[in-house]
Amino acid sequence: MSKKPVLSSYTIKTNKLSRKIKIAFLADLHERPWADLLPLVKRINPDIILIAGDTFERYDKTMEQPEERKRGFFARIIFNIAYYFNYINLRIFCRKTAPDTERTYGFLRELCKIAPVVSSLGNHEERFLKDDLKLFEELGITLLDNSDKEFVVKGERIRIGGLSTAVDENWLSGFSKKSGLKILLSHHPIYYDRLIADKDFDLVLSGHNHGGQIRYKNKGILSSGEGFFPKYDKGIYHGRFIVTAGCANTVAMPRINNPREIVRIELE
Repeated sequence: MSKKPVLSSYTIKTNKLSRKIKIAFLADLHERPWADLLPLVKRINPDIILIAGDTFERYDKTMEQPEERKRGFFARIIFNIAYYFNYINLRIFCRKTAPDTERTYGFLRELCKIAPVVSSLGNHEERFLKDDLKLFEELGITLLDNSDKEFVVKGERIRIGGLSTAVDENWLSGFSKKSGLKILLSHHPIYYDRLIADKDFDLVLSGHNHGGQIRYKNKGILSSGEGFFPKYDKGIYHGRFIVTAGCANTVAMPRINNPREIVRIELE
């Protein structure tokens, strides 16, 4: 089991750009320690930083989506046990790695010194705080909540959208029909087949499954959202869909063959 994070790299070719653009992509920090993640982001020297949700811990289990409530009975039991054991473990024995909003504020401040930051929302962020929004405004972080915006990166026009846990399908459909190069941040990989696969996007970025927690023969074993053997856990699929293993471990169950991850994407 490696405790050190890794830097994964992917190249996406497109005829919609005239020059290369470098993206640092991450998800699922969950207010955990980040000191060893920042050097990997700096190594990319990105033109823009994209975050696919769950930077904060603003979790409400009642907001789980129907697809996730259908996960296997035994998978739900395992994760509930891990969740409550982890709660006790963090509060009593591991306070240094418990969620800490001020820690995440510091991480976002450091990211904004490197490149412009754009973020969507995850399932742990249904109740964003006023102080969170105030920080985003102060730092110039763009928050996309079932919304999209055009950015100029190295003189190139790119439209980026963020699909939230509470899905707005009308917005998603409208965004997919817009012209130019389009990147979709969608925290939940499970949305890809049902909502995204048939739509016109150049790049789709997700997190949430934490790489399957334990990996065997390059396949994730368990997901809190989808149960055993999630279809999309880590890597690139269909030539345009990238799923990251995430920046943190949030349950007592260790990551095995599944280090935390920062992703470098080059659009050529």
